[in-house]
Amino acid sequence: MASVNYTDELNKKGYHLQVDTNDNVTVCYLKNYSRNDGLWRTENPLINSLHVLVIQLVLILFLNHVLVFLLRPLRQPRIVADILAGVLLGPSAIGNIDVIRRTTLSFNSLLTLETIANLGLVYYMFLLGLELDFRPVIRAGKKALSIAVAGILVSVPVGWGLHYYVLRNQSHTDLKGDEQEQLLKSGPLFWGISLATTNFADLARTLADLKLLQSEIGRLALSAAVISDMFSGFLFMIAMAFVNFNWWLVGLTSVFIAVFIFVVRPALSWVLHNTTKKDSHNELHVCVILSWIVICGFITDACGAHSIVGAFMLGAIMPKELELKSFLVERIGNFVSSMMMPLFYLVVGLRFNVDRILYVRKKEPNGTTKFDVLVVVALAFTAKLVATSIAALINKIKLRDSLILGVLMNTKGLFALIILSSARDLKVLDQQMFAIMLIIVWGITFPVGPILAFTYKSSKRSPRYKHRNIQSVGTKTSTDFRILACTHTVTNTSGMVDLIEASNPLEHSPIHLFAVNLVELTGHASAMLIVHDACKSSKHRNEAELSNSASNAFEAYASQRENVFVQALTVVSAYDTMHEDICTLAEDKNANLVIIPFHRKSNIDDGMLEDLNPSFLSINKNVIENSPCTVCVFVDRGLAACRIFSNYDSGSISARGVRGHKVTLLFLGGPDDREALAYALRMAGHSGIHLTVIRLIMPRTSTADPISLDENDKSFVEMAEIQRQKQLDNLYMDEFRLKTMNNTAVRLFEDQVNSWEEIHNILRNMEGKYALCIVGRDHGRTLSFEETSLDNTDDSDELGALGEVLVSSRFMSNTSILVIKQGAPLDKRKIDNKMGHVEEQFGHTIWQPPAKKSTDNVIQTDHL
Repeated sequence: MASVNYTDELNKKGYHLQVDTNDNVTVCYLKNYSRNDGLWRTENPLINSLHVLVIQLVLILFLNHVLVFLLRPLRQPRIVADILAGVLLGPSAIGNIDVIRRTTLSFNSLLTLETIANLGLVYYMFLLGLELDFRPVIRAGKKALSIAVAGILVSVPVGWGLHYYVLRNQSHTDLKGDEQEQLLKSGPLFWGISLATTNFADLARTLADLKLLQSEIGRLALSAAVISDMFSGFLFMIAMAFVNFNWWLVGLTSVFIAVFIFVVRPALSWVLHNTTKKDSHNELHVCVILSWIVICGFITDACGAHSIVGAFMLGAIMPKELELKSFLVERIGNFVSSMMMPLFYLVVGLRFNVDRILYVRKKEPNGTTKFDVLVVVALAFTAKLVATSIAALINKIKLRDSLILGVLMNTKGLFALIILSSARDLKVLDQQMFAIMLIIVWGITFPVGPILAFTYKSSKRSPRYKHRNIQSVGTKTSTDFRILACTHTVTNTSGMVDLIEASNPLEHSPIHLFAVNLVELTGHASAMLIVHDACKSSKHRNEAELSNSASNAFEAYASQRENVFVQALTVVSAYDTMHEDICTLAEDKNANLVIIPFHRKSNIDDGMLEDLNPSFLSINKNVIENSPCTVCVFVDRGLAACRIFSNYDSGSISARGVRGHKVTLLFLGGPDDREALAYALRMAGHSGIHLTVIRLIMPRTSTADPISLDENDKSFVEMAEIQRQKQLDNLYMDEFRLKTMNNTAVRLFEDQVNSWEEIHNILRNMEGKYALCIVGRDHGRTLSFEETSLDNTDDSDELGALGEVLVSSRFMSNTSILVIKQGAPLDKRKIDNKMGHVEEQFGHTIWQPPAKKSTDNVIQTDHL
């Protein structure tokens, strides 16, 4: 069975056609088989179905990527490009070209194309079932649940009514009795279910592009979307079971589902838990499960249901707490979504014929007008917009946010295409109704991105926002130490827990820790983490869940440590814009410090560094450049092994029971080193920390007499800044001495250095003595020989000159490194001298001429 445009033309091309209904044409053609002597020696390469399939795949992939690129400025989700690519290659556009129709998209190749596309669909439904999670539905608040339910309750009857509106002027006397009955009774139900869906993955990408994924409206939309898709999925399964209603077939399908849920699921869970060790999955497991997917699809197809039901059920019953889930997604997820599903979009496009929307045959109108099509698209968009907006208003959400939420819930995607394609296979939708519904899906999804971009942009930094840093902790405006700790994997957490403990949580200055798990936005699985954050409640957390999340190591620590409060968050974004989410989150949480892991991983055996994802380096650089607060790059070389938090597994933790651990600070001078000194001073209050501060005194950079220079001379201003920085350094060191004079665990040394060789000698003498070394990223103009000593590498951009030396040196291979970049300072410091005075306030430096009556140098300060 195939769809054709012009029966007469095909008869002339050698096909034998038998037209029995308006919607079905039987095509008989000769299949030529030739001996396979390779691509270059065969008489006609296009006779081979494999060669044609490869050409079809290349065409759809090429066109898809081109459209994604062209539509990106319009903030379009990928599904818009996917649908458009399939339609353009179909009989409505490129597929109508005679050469393409006879060679690449001929009837001879459609069987192979549809077979591979349906196989890809079966595998995709397995992955969809694998990501199925009832916890967001169970934990969802009344807002998300009521918004999702309102959208479904309105969309289904509206879709039902729109279906009859299109058919009101058509008699369908040319359809068989059973086909006409299916079109009139079952078709409206599939229209309604298609309108009820909200594509979760594409919605997440749209929100991520506009930096709204972490916003309240974004989290609410995602939570409502996953609930809507889940309910729509169950309606879809029920609709397919009752299309060709037969008690025997429905009973078999119900028995299959019941056996899977109550027998196969616990048995499979027991087998995997008792026969599979953690991280021991291999390719054999993938092959076995891929075979199971096909077998389950075959069983449900034999039972009278669609083959995707069996694949979906197998994915739904797979144990979610094992590493097998992520292993399967990693192995087959990208291949299915990137290579097999584009063929499905091509099949959908081949089924779409724009001529059949308004005409039964060529130049024979079917009663539907262009105005009718515009009406159903507008009503379909408006129905869900109004329903979800009213539900949001009832939940006391602002009118503007309610309307935007209604727009977001109109995002359609692959699930809607699956419903339409399945309805076409079941013959409950003819060519016209299938084409109109495809236009509706595309038409109501297209405006979502532009509307959101123009009316609901991410918030900018408030002019009242005050920059924060470590030095601001303990002031009248800030008593608690607010830390944003970012992690990519679970391995980043162990050392950071000990770093947080070394930060000295105090009763009068507790630590508020925001544990942020950084996840690349790749699809359904990563976006679901945002939903879990939105629906998360401590009373719903079980032990299995606590053991599988990076942020839970911080939560377990906080539960045993006084004066530490943890909030677990997830940032899901593309790597190239992830720094924007981190900086926005730091601003929203009023963080004093952002901790980011170094982009390279330390080898356990020899302490050498191994490259990880190259995107991590770009993230770190952008965070350092754009952060509204202080940033530190943490190079973990086994800090957890030092066990600063030594009684991690005991019931009550007290700092008094922690063993002493050696921490050192290298102080050269400049704002970053002063910020590092403030952090070290806080650590010095921890009874388990022994702090050693080594001040490296640099040579004087200029011998010119300041009095002989003109006030407008650039050198004069530079020398004024250098002198000011040195006096600030001396001021900070004096305050440090004063505050630690009675602390026997703190030692201070000063060394005069004139070259990098002397610094290397000092570092070499530190080998094996310290668990943690703290250093500032930049040292202002005090490091006079910096520019000629080291090349400007990626690591130096991230760590600074001295930080790169520490990380790359072999004699510091067992010492963790903490490189600090100061946020804009809050304090106002004023230094008067014979050259005038330079004021520093909120990161800005202003020079003013000296007062004529001033004769003494005056130093004013607030605090360290």
